[in-house]
Amino acid sequence: MAFRAVVFDLDGVLYRGGQLCPGAKEGTEAVRQDGLSVLFMTNNASRTPEQVAEHLRSLGIEADPGEVLNSSQVGAAHLAQMRDGAAEDEPDDPLVLAVGGPGVAVALAEEGFACLAAGDVPEEGPPRPFWAVLQGYGPAMKVHDLHEVAYALHEGAIWVATNADSTLPTSRGIAPGNGALLAAVTHGTGCTPDVVGKPFPRSYGIALDKLGLPSAEVLAVGDRLDTDIEGARAAGLRSALVLTGVHGRADADAAPTERRPDLVVERIPDLREHWR
Repeated sequence: MAFRAVVFDLDGVLYRGGQLCPGAKEGTEAVRQDGLSVLFMTNNASRTPEQVAEHLRSLGIEADPGEVLNSSQVGAAHLAQMRDGAAEDEPDDPLVLAVGGPGVAVALAEEGFACLAAGDVPEEGPPRPFWAVLQGYGPAMKVHDLHEVAYALHEGAIWVATNADSTLPTSRGIAPGNGALLAAVTHGTGCTPDVVGKPFPRSYGIALDKLGLPSAEVLAVGDRLDTDIEGARAAGLRSALVLTGVHGRADADAAPTERRPDLVVERIPDLREHWR
Protein backbone atom coordinates (compact mmCIF):
# COMPACT_ATOMS: atom_id res chain seq x y z
CA MET A 1 0.00 0.00 0.00
CA ALA A 2 1.27 3.48 -0.86
CA PHE A 3 0.07 6.42 1.23
CA ARG A 4 0.90 10.12 1.35
CA ALA A 5 -0.93 10.95 4.59
CA VAL A 6 -2.24 9.38 7.78
CA VAL A 7 -5.38 10.55 9.58
CA PHE A 8 -5.20 9.73 13.28
CA ASP A 9 -8.10 9.51 15.66
CA LEU A 10 -7.08 10.77 19.12
CA ASP A 11 -8.93 9.25 22.08
CA GLY A 12 -7.89 5.61 22.33
CA VAL A 13 -5.32 5.92 19.53
CA LEU A 14 -2.81 8.54 20.69
CA TYR A 15 -3.90 9.05 24.28
CA ARG A 16 -6.40 8.16 26.95
CA GLY A 17 -6.95 11.23 29.07
CA GLY A 18 -3.52 12.46 30.10
CA GLN A 19 -1.67 9.25 29.22
CA LEU A 20 -0.08 8.29 25.92
CA CYS A 21 -1.25 5.10 24.27
CA PRO A 22 1.51 2.52 23.74
CA GLY A 23 3.46 3.31 20.57
CA ALA A 24 1.72 6.62 19.89
CA LYS A 25 4.79 8.86 20.07
CA GLU A 26 7.03 6.48 18.13
CA GLY A 27 4.33 5.89 15.53
CA THR A 28 3.60 9.54 14.78
CA GLU A 29 7.33 10.28 14.62
CA ALA A 30 7.76 7.48 12.10
CA VAL A 31 5.02 8.92 9.89
CA ARG A 32 6.76 12.29 9.75
CA GLN A 33 10.21 10.73 9.27
CA ASP A 34 8.87 8.88 6.23
CA GLY A 35 7.58 12.13 4.71
CA LEU A 36 3.84 11.59 5.10
CA SER A 37 1.41 14.33 6.07
CA VAL A 38 -0.47 14.06 9.37
CA LEU A 39 -4.00 15.05 10.32
CA PHE A 40 -5.36 14.64 13.83
CA MET A 41 -9.11 14.08 13.53
CA THR A 42 -11.38 13.69 16.52
CA ASN A 43 -15.05 13.31 17.28
CA ASN A 44 -14.38 15.00 20.62
CA ALA A 45 -15.73 18.52 20.13
CA SER A 46 -14.89 19.92 23.54
CA ARG A 47 -11.56 21.60 22.78
CA THR A 48 -10.27 24.03 20.17
CA PRO A 49 -7.64 22.94 17.63
CA GLU A 50 -5.10 25.01 19.56
CA GLN A 51 -5.93 23.18 22.79
CA VAL A 52 -5.77 19.78 21.08
CA ALA A 53 -2.36 20.57 19.58
CA GLU A 54 -1.10 21.85 22.93
CA HIS A 55 -2.27 18.65 24.65
CA LEU A 56 -0.51 16.51 22.07
CA ARG A 57 2.70 18.50 22.43
CA SER A 58 2.53 18.16 26.22
CA LEU A 59 2.57 14.40 25.71
CA GLY A 60 5.58 14.60 23.40
CA ILE A 61 3.75 14.38 20.06
CA GLU A 62 4.55 17.05 17.47
CA ALA A 63 1.36 18.85 16.44
CA ASP A 64 0.21 22.12 14.90
CA PRO A 65 -3.34 23.53 15.24
CA GLY A 66 -3.66 23.49 11.46
CA GLU A 67 -3.23 19.70 11.58
CA VAL A 68 -6.30 19.28 13.81
CA LEU A 69 -9.85 18.70 12.61
CA ASN A 70 -12.52 18.30 15.27
CA SER A 71 -16.21 17.54 14.93
CA SER A 72 -17.17 21.05 16.07
CA GLN A 73 -15.51 22.40 12.93
CA VAL A 74 -17.40 19.87 10.82
CA GLY A 75 -20.70 20.74 12.51
CA ALA A 76 -20.16 24.48 12.12
CA ALA A 77 -19.28 24.04 8.44
CA HIS A 78 -22.47 22.01 7.97
CA LEU A 79 -24.59 24.76 9.55
CA ALA A 80 -22.82 27.40 7.47
CA GLN A 81 -23.76 25.50 4.33
CA MET A 82 -27.38 25.38 5.49
CA ARG A 83 -27.32 29.10 6.32
CA ASP A 84 -25.82 30.07 2.97
CA GLY A 85 -28.41 28.04 1.10
CA ALA A 86 -31.37 29.09 3.26
CA ALA A 87 -34.60 30.52 1.91
CA GLU A 88 -35.22 34.26 1.93
CA ASP A 89 -37.53 34.03 4.94
CA GLU A 90 -34.71 32.66 7.13
CA PRO A 91 -33.01 35.13 9.56
CA ASP A 92 -30.12 37.16 8.15
CA ASP A 93 -28.03 36.77 11.31
CA PRO A 94 -29.10 33.43 12.82
CA LEU A 95 -28.34 32.77 16.47
CA VAL A 96 -26.91 29.35 17.36
CA LEU A 97 -26.90 27.67 20.76
CA ALA A 98 -23.43 26.28 21.48
CA VAL A 99 -23.48 23.21 23.72
CA GLY A 100 -20.34 21.43 24.93
CA GLY A 101 -16.77 22.54 25.44
CA PRO A 102 -15.18 25.78 24.16
CA GLY A 103 -14.39 24.16 20.81
CA VAL A 104 -18.05 24.38 19.80
CA ALA A 105 -18.36 28.15 20.19
CA VAL A 106 -14.96 28.78 18.58
CA ALA A 107 -15.89 26.73 15.52
CA LEU A 108 -19.20 28.58 15.15
CA ALA A 109 -17.50 31.97 15.45
CA GLU A 110 -14.98 30.98 12.78
CA GLU A 111 -17.92 30.31 10.42
CA GLY A 112 -19.35 33.77 11.16
CA PHE A 113 -22.20 32.76 13.45
CA ALA A 114 -23.56 34.69 16.38
CA CYS A 115 -23.68 32.10 19.12
CA LEU A 116 -24.52 31.83 22.79
CA ALA A 117 -23.19 29.14 25.10
CA ALA A 118 -25.84 27.17 26.98
CA GLY A 119 -24.47 28.34 30.32
CA ASP A 120 -24.76 32.00 29.26
CA VAL A 121 -28.44 31.97 28.27
CA PRO A 122 -30.31 34.45 30.52
CA GLU A 123 -32.94 33.05 32.85
CA GLU A 124 -35.64 34.73 30.77
CA GLY A 125 -34.31 33.10 27.59
CA PRO A 126 -32.15 34.15 24.62
CA PRO A 127 -32.38 37.66 23.13
CA ARG A 128 -34.00 36.15 20.02
CA PRO A 129 -35.00 32.60 19.09
CA PHE A 130 -32.23 30.15 18.34
CA TRP A 131 -32.05 29.19 14.67
CA ALA A 132 -30.00 26.10 15.44
CA VAL A 133 -28.27 24.09 18.14
CA LEU A 134 -24.77 22.65 17.74
CA GLN A 135 -24.27 20.06 20.45
CA GLY A 136 -20.93 18.47 21.26
CA TYR A 137 -19.32 16.94 24.29
CA GLY A 138 -17.89 18.96 27.18
CA PRO A 139 -16.56 17.55 30.46
CA ALA A 140 -18.10 20.45 32.41
CA MET A 141 -21.59 20.15 30.91
CA LYS A 142 -24.57 20.37 33.25
CA VAL A 143 -28.15 19.18 33.15
CA HIS A 144 -29.05 22.84 32.59
CA ASP A 145 -27.28 22.69 29.21
CA LEU A 146 -29.53 19.84 28.09
CA HIS A 147 -32.55 21.81 29.28
CA GLU A 148 -31.51 24.69 27.02
CA VAL A 149 -31.26 22.31 24.06
CA ALA A 150 -34.79 21.09 24.76
CA TYR A 151 -36.15 24.65 25.04
CA ALA A 152 -34.56 25.57 21.70
CA LEU A 153 -35.88 22.46 19.97
CA HIS A 154 -39.40 23.08 21.22
CA GLU A 155 -39.13 26.54 19.62
CA GLY A 156 -38.24 24.96 16.28
CA ALA A 157 -34.43 25.16 16.23
CA ILE A 158 -32.39 22.94 13.91
CA TRP A 159 -30.46 20.32 15.93
CA VAL A 160 -26.99 19.35 14.74
CA ALA A 161 -24.76 17.05 16.77
CA THR A 162 -21.01 16.88 16.37
CA ASN A 163 -20.93 13.13 16.99
CA ALA A 164 -22.87 10.29 18.55
CA ASP A 165 -20.11 8.28 20.25
CA SER A 166 -21.80 6.41 23.06
CA THR A 167 -18.58 6.14 25.06
CA LEU A 168 -15.38 8.12 25.69
CA PRO A 169 -12.05 6.46 26.64
CA THR A 170 -10.38 8.15 29.62
CA SER A 171 -7.36 7.43 31.80
CA ARG A 172 -9.72 5.79 34.34
CA GLY A 173 -11.71 3.72 31.86
CA ILE A 174 -14.69 4.14 29.57
CA ALA A 175 -17.12 7.01 30.28
CA PRO A 176 -20.44 8.03 28.67
CA GLY A 177 -19.85 10.07 25.52
CA ASN A 178 -21.83 12.62 23.52
CA GLY A 179 -24.18 9.96 22.19
CA ALA A 180 -25.41 9.27 25.71
CA LEU A 181 -26.22 12.96 26.20
CA LEU A 182 -27.98 13.15 22.84
CA ALA A 183 -30.06 10.14 23.84
CA ALA A 184 -31.19 11.94 26.98
CA VAL A 185 -32.44 14.91 24.97
CA THR A 186 -34.07 12.66 22.38
CA HIS A 187 -35.84 10.75 25.13
CA GLY A 188 -37.11 13.99 26.64
CA THR A 189 -38.15 15.77 23.42
CA GLY A 190 -38.82 13.15 20.76
CA CYS A 191 -36.41 14.99 18.44
CA THR A 192 -33.51 13.40 16.56
CA PRO A 193 -30.30 15.31 15.75
CA ASP A 194 -28.51 15.52 12.43
CA VAL A 195 -25.13 13.95 13.30
CA VAL A 196 -22.14 15.10 11.21
CA GLY A 197 -19.07 13.51 12.86
CA LYS A 198 -17.64 10.07 12.24
CA PRO A 199 -18.90 7.67 10.89
CA PHE A 200 -20.66 10.07 8.54
CA PRO A 201 -18.55 10.70 5.41
CA ARG A 202 -18.67 14.52 5.70
CA SER A 203 -15.92 14.48 8.33
CA TYR A 204 -13.58 12.54 6.09
CA GLY A 205 -14.50 14.68 3.10
CA ILE A 206 -13.36 17.77 4.97
CA ALA A 207 -10.23 15.89 6.08
CA LEU A 208 -9.34 15.08 2.47
CA ASP A 209 -9.93 18.72 1.50
CA LYS A 210 -7.51 19.85 4.24
CA LEU A 211 -4.90 17.36 3.07
CA GLY A 212 -5.48 18.06 -0.62
CA LEU A 213 -5.32 14.35 -1.39
CA PRO A 214 -7.63 11.70 -2.87
CA SER A 215 -8.98 9.02 -0.58
CA ALA A 216 -6.79 6.31 -2.11
CA GLU A 217 -3.65 8.03 -0.80
CA VAL A 218 -4.77 8.43 2.83
CA LEU A 219 -4.75 5.86 5.64
CA ALA A 220 -7.22 6.33 8.51
CA VAL A 221 -6.16 4.99 11.91
CA GLY A 222 -8.69 4.50 14.69
CA ASP A 223 -9.72 2.40 17.67
CA ARG A 224 -13.48 2.23 17.08
CA LEU A 225 -15.15 0.14 14.41
CA ASP A 226 -18.44 2.03 14.57
CA THR A 227 -16.97 5.50 14.00
CA ASP A 228 -13.35 5.55 12.76
CA ILE A 229 -13.43 2.44 10.58
CA GLU A 230 -16.99 2.67 9.29
CA GLY A 231 -16.54 6.36 8.47
CA ALA A 232 -13.28 5.77 6.63
CA ARG A 233 -14.74 2.95 4.57
CA ALA A 234 -17.82 5.04 3.69
CA ALA A 235 -15.52 7.80 2.39
CA GLY A 236 -13.32 5.41 0.40
CA LEU A 237 -10.25 5.45 2.66
CA ARG A 238 -8.33 2.37 3.70
CA SER A 239 -8.31 1.93 7.44
CA ALA A 240 -6.35 0.42 10.30
CA LEU A 241 -7.61 -0.56 13.75
CA VAL A 242 -5.11 -0.18 16.58
CA LEU A 243 -5.79 -2.24 19.71
CA THR A 244 -5.14 0.51 22.25
CA GLY A 245 -8.71 1.75 22.68
CA VAL A 246 -12.28 0.53 22.55
CA HIS A 247 -12.40 -2.40 20.11
CA GLY A 248 -10.25 -5.52 19.97
CA ARG A 249 -9.21 -8.11 17.41
CA ALA A 250 -12.23 -10.32 18.12
CA ASP A 251 -14.52 -7.34 17.47
CA ALA A 252 -12.84 -6.74 14.11
CA ASP A 253 -13.14 -10.40 13.14
CA ALA A 254 -16.86 -10.37 13.94
CA ALA A 255 -17.60 -6.98 12.35
CA PRO A 256 -19.87 -6.60 9.32
CA THR A 257 -18.24 -5.59 6.05
CA GLU A 258 -18.91 -1.86 6.47
CA ARG A 259 -17.00 -1.86 9.79
CA ARG A 260 -14.15 -4.20 8.92
CA PRO A 261 -10.68 -2.58 8.84
CA ASP A 262 -8.11 -3.30 6.16
CA LEU A 263 -5.47 -3.75 8.86
CA VAL A 264 -5.47 -4.68 12.55
CA VAL A 265 -2.33 -3.97 14.58
CA GLU A 266 -1.37 -3.77 18.23
CA ARG A 267 0.30 -0.34 17.99
CA ILE A 268 0.83 2.43 15.43
CA PRO A 269 4.51 1.55 14.74
CA ASP A 270 3.30 -1.85 13.48
CA LEU A 271 1.79 -0.02 10.51
CA ARG A 272 5.07 1.37 9.21
CA GLU A 273 5.69 -1.43 6.75
CA HIS A 274 2.32 -0.67 5.15
CA TRP A 275 2.83 3.05 4.47
CA ARG A 276 6.47 2.94 3.40
